Amino acid sequence: MTLSQTRYRIAELVLEFEHPVDYPLVHLLPSFKDFQWLESTEKTDISVAISFAQAPIQEDMGLLRTDESIAWGNRFRFYEREDGFVTTIVNEKGDGLWYLHSERNFEKSTLYIPSSAAAEQGSVITWMAMMIFGQASLLHDTIMIHASVVNHQGRGVAFLGKSGTGKSTHSRLWLQHIPDSVLLNDDNPAIQIKTEGIVIYGTPWSGKTSCYKNECLPLQGLVRLQQAPVNAFEWQTGLKGFIAVLPSCTSIRWNKDLFASMNTILEKIIAQVPVGYLKCLPNAAAAELCHSAIFPND
Repeated sequence: MTLSQTRYRIAELVLEFEHPVDYPLVHLLPSFKDFQWLESTEKTDISVAISFAQAPIQEDMGLLRTDESIAWGNRFRFYEREDGFVTTIVNEKGDGLWYLHSERNFEKSTLYIPSSAAAEQGSVITWMAMMIFGQASLLHDTIMIHASVVNHQGRGVAFLGKSGTGKSTHSRLWLQHIPDSVLLNDDNPAIQIKTEGIVIYGTPWSGKTSCYKNECLPLQGLVRLQQAPVNAFEWQTGLKGFIAVLPSCTSIRWNKDLFASMNTILEKIIAQVPVGYLKCLPNAAAAELCHSAIFPND
């Protein structure tokens, strides 16, 4: 079988898919369009081989680490084995298994595709790639966070919080009430440590919002949100800042090296980027209060 490579550059990291030459991967991943990397390169940071061969399903899949997934419900399983990790998702028909084997550091993975429609393939490959990238990027001073990010005058502000807290709502309030504000990403941006400072990138993963921008901004601030009957902003320094951001970071705790790397990266980020805690209502005053704290000179 003739194979082809399709590459994407996300947060300066090259993600390569190897797949049958006639497989329409580019059309299945529309959110990746602005990230496609057409230049020839010897450097591939993360590689995923796509296979239509029979998945190497074994009676003993390994140690079941979790069967909880917001995206896939009870169709999802995540196993640890000596040679890496295995992620499985029962296909929509219920007669096959999506099977992903990843090396322990997630730099190399093989994804076996079961009988499935194009829409399902696009959704699962997009999600699998996000999971892989979220782990492998930790080897490159990069961390993915669950956040909504606003670009205000060329600088990024990331809003964090539990699902349903109102991250997207607060971003929309900035777009409506704070001039020179646009959305960068609404769900899974990437933060990176660079010699010139801390930056935040748009990615192909933006939740339910179609906002897939291949852009990089200096990170001005991180703000954890909590719904409240009144608006109040407070800075979180040191350990408080670390604790405020940690729950929003992407890392599996079963790989001690990657988890330690995530903590190290986060420590460096909060040493350079201020962290705030905003108790808020879903109103313009909340956005204005947050803006005045993060950008006091505006």
